[in-house]
Amino acid sequence: MRSGNCGTANSALLLSALLCACAAPPAHRAEEAQEAVQVSRAAAAAVDALPATEPVAAVEPMPTVPAEQAGSFSTRHAHFEPARFDDLPGWREDRLAEAWRSYRQSCAVLAKKPAWQAPCAAAAAVDGGSDQAIRRFFEQEFVLYQIRNVDKTPTGVVTGYFEPLLKGSRRLAKPYIYPVYGTPGDLLLLNARSMTASTRERPLYARVVGRNVIAVANAVAGPGFYRIDLGEAQADIRDKKFRVRVDGDRIVPYYTRAEIERGALQSTPILAWVDNPAALYSMQVQGSGKVRLTDGSTLRLAYAEQNGHPFLPAGKSASDRRQQLAARVRTRGGLMLADAGEDGAGGEGEALIDEAGTADAEAGDSEVTTRGLSPPGGRTAGSKSAAGARQSAEVEQVIEALSRGAASGKQPAAQTGTEAAPTKPAAPAKSAAPPAATEQNDTAAIAYANRADPSYVFFREIPDSDAGPIGALGVPLTAGRSVAVDPRTTPLGFPVFLVTADAKTQLPRITRLMMAQDTGGAIRGAVRADYFWGFGATAGAQASRMKENGRMWLLLPKGQQVAAKEALVRTRGIGGEVTITGRKADCLVPDPDLCVED
Repeated sequence: MRSGNCGTANSALLLSALLCACAAPPAHRAEEAQEAVQVSRAAAAAVDALPATEPVAAVEPMPTVPAEQAGSFSTRHAHFEPARFDDLPGWREDRLAEAWRSYRQSCAVLAKKPAWQAPCAAAAAVDGGSDQAIRRFFEQEFVLYQIRNVDKTPTGVVTGYFEPLLKGSRRLAKPYIYPVYGTPGDLLLLNARSMTASTRERPLYARVVGRNVIAVANAVAGPGFYRIDLGEAQADIRDKKFRVRVDGDRIVPYYTRAEIERGALQSTPILAWVDNPAALYSMQVQGSGKVRLTDGSTLRLAYAEQNGHPFLPAGKSASDRRQQLAARVRTRGGLMLADAGEDGAGGEGEALIDEAGTADAEAGDSEVTTRGLSPPGGRTAGSKSAAGARQSAEVEQVIEALSRGAASGKQPAAQTGTEAAPTKPAAPAKSAAPPAATEQNDTAAIAYANRADPSYVFFREIPDSDAGPIGALGVPLTAGRSVAVDPRTTPLGFPVFLVTADAKTQLPRITRLMMAQDTGGAIRGAVRADYFWGFGATAGAQASRMKENGRMWLLLPKGQQVAAKEALVRTRGIGGEVTITGRKADCLVPDPDLCVED
């Protein structure tokens, strides 16, 4: 739903803004459905009494045509050229039966959408074990477009990611002192489409209703109103919402990574404690992971939310040792420490530091309880306690001490509780630090450097299984057949044919059909994909080596409406002047579930 269609009457506009604020991808809808009902009931009596938000922009409906009739066309972020299956490199050789299950999983989400009803229904009659039958199905039910960059060049970047395994505990006890957080209760959502550019230039106030911040035009400071103070914050590209919090009488961006790691989250559920801050960072960037607990069981974690800040990895300054330590092996455009353990567990030198956290469709409020999570001394998730502050201080001391040790070449004393363990007299200096000390120092130094990245990911617990992690579409990812994409140019759930250039590494050249079932914080641009390798150390090693030039083709269902022409936007300025401009689509396929149009 475009913001210009939300109505202009006081009650209708504000109620529409409320509904827009509650709109979310499949990742959020299940968790937010009940909340939306509660919010609407609680706010219904007050909505009509509030001042109306000003008309943000009158946008004519984006002209659309069926995909098979579109010809060449462009959106704001990509150009699309018609193509033929017969000219697709590797199309006849691909083992499409390997991708069939992944396609059927996409249908589980997309089948109710008009353009997908026919191809999903027809799939039931296809022999899923026959490459020839599957190939014929796609050629009959879909049209093919090559995805190109805005300048019409065909080449982009293909990286890789995987699902890591960390070591952890349900209780806070050395060495498990780094918390894995669930979704904070004070994290709020502000719909960017309820604001205009002019509202960023003058005071704007809002009401908080449930987890939603509702901007109110012409409001002034007073009880129940908060001034919106977002600075240079940017809304999420997919749902067009800011992640914010209340700070006194203001609405401000949510805490940064540095603030969180210094103890800002005193009332947030803690799902587990892990032993390696760099491995925890890696799991955040990968977007999901598993934790092997001390009792031998496995805790599986899925993406729940993000703090709304952009992914900005630590730089690689030649003058900064902490940043130099991070420049070893690339994965998803990011970095990895070599010598991962056999099981892919965090610690023991493994620290996968990656370019983007992939979104997981199981997002929403964390409902994980704190049973078994309390450390000795009674620190429970959701409570503001001295133990919580002490734990944050302990983590701070460990990271700071290890970072100083890494910079000096010395190994700091181990820490238990708030006191350092006794240490033996220092041995005579050697030419190099012991391997264990080097690994420990390197890992902590990288974790310390990672504080420069303001982005932070929160998790939720899901049942463990042999299936892949849940992607942004809401279905399990399939190793070798699922990719993370930019949903503005490659709609979630749609088939994508991926071709990489001759690999610069030992990885095989890829020419295969994939399903666009995930997203990532740094997966931005037209010809951009993140290839899912699977779970564990082997997948991690493959992902770490992958950064190739690639080309992409998109399969669109026949009858799929695409935004192939510009729309007109009528914007009313502060002085009342009306400006009419042309505007290309932000999303190839605007969809409140998959990609919200500006």
